[in-house]
Amino acid sequence: MVLAVGSGVLGGCEDSDPPVDPLPDSGSVDSGTPDAGGAQGDDGGTQVEVDAGTDAGSLGEPLPCEKTQGVCSGARRALVDGAYEPVCTALSYGADYEASETRCDGLDNDCDGVTDPPPSWSQVASLGWPPHAGRISSLRVTEGVLAVVFDREVVARVIQMDTAMTPLGTTEIPVEVQDDVLALDTVSTRLLRTSQGPALYYSSAGPNGDHTRGHLILLDEQGHRVPREGEPEGGALLFDQTVGDRATAAAVSADGTRIFSAWRNSSSFVSGGREVRGALTELNGQSVVAPRVLMQAIAKDTVLYGVDVMGLRDGGFVVLAQEIKDGAVEGLLRLQRFDAGLQPVGDERTFPSEANPETRLVDLGAAAGDALASPAIVLRGIQAGQRVLTVLGNLFGEVSNRTLATTTPMEASWAGTAVTSRGLEAAWLSVSRNSQESDPLFSWRGRFWALGKEGVPADLTPGPEYLPLHRYAQWVQLQELPERWMGALVMTSTKSPLSHTLQAVRYCAP
Repeated sequence: MVLAVGSGVLGGCEDSDPPVDPLPDSGSVDSGTPDAGGAQGDDGGTQVEVDAGTDAGSLGEPLPCEKTQGVCSGARRALVDGAYEPVCTALSYGADYEASETRCDGLDNDCDGVTDPPPSWSQVASLGWPPHAGRISSLRVTEGVLAVVFDREVVARVIQMDTAMTPLGTTEIPVEVQDDVLALDTVSTRLLRTSQGPALYYSSAGPNGDHTRGHLILLDEQGHRVPREGEPEGGALLFDQTVGDRATAAAVSADGTRIFSAWRNSSSFVSGGREVRGALTELNGQSVVAPRVLMQAIAKDTVLYGVDVMGLRDGGFVVLAQEIKDGAVEGLLRLQRFDAGLQPVGDERTFPSEANPETRLVDLGAAAGDALASPAIVLRGIQAGQRVLTVLGNLFGEVSNRTLATTTPMEASWAGTAVTSRGLEAAWLSVSRNSQESDPLFSWRGRFWALGKEGVPADLTPGPEYLPLHRYAQWVQLQELPERWMGALVMTSTKSPLSHTLQAVRYCAP
């Protein structure tokens, strides 16, 4: 079955559920003397009358408060010790009021006409050789976020952050990568949630794209290695193949006990391979399904690249790859479902796409339907002349498509997504070339965007200047935080002075 998703055929539809924006009771308050606690009574944040024997009528009607926007709308001065407040405080404004707004609740708590606090940016770490999209990953943990960065050859740097995206510390974990000057170019990594807690998956290939190896290291919630008796320093060996490529992908089974790894087979450093192979192992590396071919290129003059994998809620797995001819402007997305034993299930699904769609697999969860209805593909593309992020849903039935976001015209989007308790969230760097910089690695600049209120894109860049970017910065790591906050990681780079910096932004998702 072939469904067109390229320019002119993808139709947008409704956004996710709109935010709830309750307003406080704007009726006047005629308060008596405060209760023993010294505060005006309240009921779920709505002001109520307090009668402690004062004849409020003798004082006249309480005057309106100074602030009149947001939760302060309609507020009048509360009685304190038998007199109305000369200047309104939280007693008058109610339980939702904050002198300086900190809550992400969809309300204008400080009554300045702006809903919710502005985003906060911070520097997480200084990086060595800049990580490309395969060499960085993040994971939501009990008390914050973990991020792993491969910017040195012999260690993985696991960075712990709290729920404000403030760095708490870094753990350096020895790893085993191929002994080659270009070793870091062949590394892929992903932080996974297993039945035994967080885990660090990583792989690397040797010279000429050969001898691909995959490893798994169990971590605790703070990002420290969990030692296992008899395990090598580099972690449990999941696979060791004499054919491979510089990129691999990994996913966890639905019960969290097995790791599905997939990699392209390529004999040299080219943009793709002729086939995709995969293996299934226990967390300790014990083989469940030996490495086998999962996909092969359909045409003689095409290659496969952009491989992604995901565990299905029914215990199976799904593989996504793009097939493209060198120099072509369009390609073919190929999707194949596998059972728990890595046997193909049903026919392969194919979707036309642009040559570089930057695809990723996501599971929208039970709210989207059963185990086969909830998987989706997020990809970037062009629709009716607009640059968009698109969601393909119901991949094994009558495929649907909707526009998740319309990005900045004439600028490429380097995007990240996260499935949250409120639905699918997205953030992206909207990128253009810097004409004043001739170095192809540093001639990039961009601004940080995310889905805002009612799904409208919001520019959350700190200030009017563009962020200085590196060619390898084509990624955004995105995680859900408590109380409607989101946390994102991006990398900024400058040539003079030479620096690569991992930046965190915490912003409110309406």
